[in-house]
Amino acid sequence: MPTEIRTCLLPLLSEPEDFSGSVAVILDILRASSTITYALNSGAKAVIPCEAVEEARQIAEEIRQAEGDRILLGGERKGVLIEGFDLDNSPARYSAEIVAGKNIIFTTSNGTRALKHALKASRILIGSLINLDSIVKALSISDGLIYLVCAGTDGSVTGEDCLCAGAIAAELQKLTDQELVMDDSTRIVVDYYQSQDSVENGLLSAVRASLGGRNLIRRGFEEDIRLCSQRGLITAVPEYDHESGKISLTTDI
Repeated sequence: MPTEIRTCLLPLLSEPEDFSGSVAVILDILRASSTITYALNSGAKAVIPCEAVEEARQIAEEIRQAEGDRILLGGERKGVLIEGFDLDNSPARYSAEIVAGKNIIFTTSNGTRALKHALKASRILIGSLINLDSIVKALSISDGLIYLVCAGTDGSVTGEDCLCAGAIAAELQKLTDQELVMDDSTRIVVDYYQSQDSVENGLLSAVRASLGGRNLIRRGFEEDIRLCSQRGLITAVPEYDHESGKISLTTDI
């Protein structure tokens, strides 16, 4: 069973070795974590995370040569579609009609970089509000240390990731018989989540008011905020496979 939860408010506040032996949960609520979860729930074969745009293009070309055209390039820079890519980072774009059966080569400004930073974790799950209940269930049958990794926004702590981290920690404690050890960062995000969850539409309001939320509203993506704030919309739990370098749905729940 889980014994301890730590929260990394930004990747740059940790060293890769910090995650060794843990179950790491990558949180980029607006929008990479939500988009990855939505895409796999829509039937995508796998999501292949990349840090750099050119890396994504190179991998896409290699897969095309080996497997044909059943791939898509997805992601963003500065919140918008990358030139030459098929899809941006809006989860609603990743419908079954578009992504079913396809590999998605995916790169974003914050989320995929956070994942790569945590590669020394024993397991890496992708968490979001839209699959919150399933993430909590998966973690409740894990062992030892859990690390909640907030991606942030361009090097700044952002409220929506902290909100989800707090939700995971608070809800996991409810499912666990013994008191979980929590570091100060985890206690802070739990308090933040509980304060927002105690008022009507508090989660949505908090996501809208966050740094990531304000950025999306300014760029005309407010519908993404509504979608990404729907707690428990999806039961899928994406997991990164260290050997293949791909994210697919875990059956270990």
